[in-house]
Amino acid sequence: MSDSATLSSPAADTGFAPSRQLAARPLPLVIILLVAAIAWQLPAPGALSQAAFHTAIVFIATIAAIVANVMSTGAIAIIAMAAYCILRPAGEASAALAVNNALTNFNNALIWLIVIAFMIARAFSKTGLGRRIALLLLSRFGQSSLRVAYCLGLADFLIAPATPSNTARAAIISPISHSLAQTINPKDRKLGQFLMSSSSAMNDASAVAFQTGFAGNLALVGIATTVAGISLSFTQWLGYLLVPALALLMSLPLVLYRVIRPQTQQTPEAPAFAKRELAKMGATTRDEWVLIGVFIALIVMWVGGNALGIHATGAAFIGLSALLLLGVLSWDDVKSEKGAWDTLVWFSVLMGMAEHLRNLGFTSWVGDGVSEALSALLGASSPMLLLLAMMCFYLFTAYFFASATAKVVALAPVLLGALIGLHVDPLLATLCVAGVTNLGCNLTTYSHARNPLLMGYGYHSDSEWMKLGLVIAIAAMAIFMSSGLLWWRALGL
Repeated sequence: MSDSATLSSPAADTGFAPSRQLAARPLPLVIILLVAAIAWQLPAPGALSQAAFHTAIVFIATIAAIVANVMSTGAIAIIAMAAYCILRPAGEASAALAVNNALTNFNNALIWLIVIAFMIARAFSKTGLGRRIALLLLSRFGQSSLRVAYCLGLADFLIAPATPSNTARAAIISPISHSLAQTINPKDRKLGQFLMSSSSAMNDASAVAFQTGFAGNLALVGIATTVAGISLSFTQWLGYLLVPALALLMSLPLVLYRVIRPQTQQTPEAPAFAKRELAKMGATTRDEWVLIGVFIALIVMWVGGNALGIHATGAAFIGLSALLLLGVLSWDDVKSEKGAWDTLVWFSVLMGMAEHLRNLGFTSWVGDGVSEALSALLGASSPMLLLLAMMCFYLFTAYFFASATAKVVALAPVLLGALIGLHVDPLLATLCVAGVTNLGCNLTTYSHARNPLLMGYGYHSDSEWMKLGLVIAIAAMAIFMSSGLLWWRALGL
């Protein structure tokens, strides 16, 4: 699955539905096109070139269509690419050059790493290994509701390095959470609410820890290289961000336990349930052992890639090839992994346009403007205070996005440019953006594709989800920034 939220009933939420003649939601589409057409006629502001201004109009209109849920994200990306080819916003001299520019990021190695990791993640679901890991932890350590939450969170962490879709991990963990809540005490609604909310929070914490734990992380790696001159390998990401991610793992379940207060505290039924489920699964299968071997080999290649002379995407191709050769995955599995191919299309289009904006100077222009505005607003504040103010702003932009990955592509270049303009260390800025990107995903029912899945179990109303999401976001922000800054200081930043 992609990390772009698909709402079950957009018409019910907004009062507007696609017409029979049009597959898109007509009102927001018309408004976006009208505003874009008017803006197209205006001269570029300030020192910005007309090419940068026109490219920005296409990009912003695309993001607005995604936020307004005009159509599915992939469909919007295709239409945006067609518009780019027709309008030639960057001033391309020929139609062929416009097409080549529109397609430029379809050969991006980082995007292909995401695509292949989606396919490898499918093996965890197909073989049942992800479920087995969670049940093994519960069978040993699940004697209380708080310990159950920690077990589920740890299981999410263990499969995250090879699962760049938070939604895919949630699809593995959430049925176990639901079954446990119903087995332990079906009358204690708060128990199910606690386990689901904690699983959701841990889903984001594990994404912070690993470069390959969330598709948007790899987008940020590419953006940071271009905008900030910072190149982060799998090992470097892990070294900088694992400690604050573990701080989230240790703290957030306890925070939610205190806030939700489930009636059921002791859960002797949980280990018994896990053992029964493991007995049903039987002994570890040959395919699971193969997947374990491939998974370990992938981690070795990602961590020691420079020494081994293997690129991270090359390692992913090797891992997928091994799973295909050994029959863990079939070619039909690869073809049917819709989330991977959907991500390839819309991610490539958005990243391509974002790259054109950087090359045309739009990103630096906006970044300079934001940094100047903040400097004027906050006066002679320290770079650290400006960094914290910018991260608070970034956290709550989740209210305006139905995809964390789209949020990264749209806002990370501007944030990094502005922070560098405010004299924040480029690496520090990148690490903060990396963490905070993942911390606002629980703020709304629509800010992540996983949220409707977890809400579907019936433990939260919309208002309850958003109230708890605010608790998770604020607590996670405080924990991440404090632990992260202390850890990075210890590392010499």
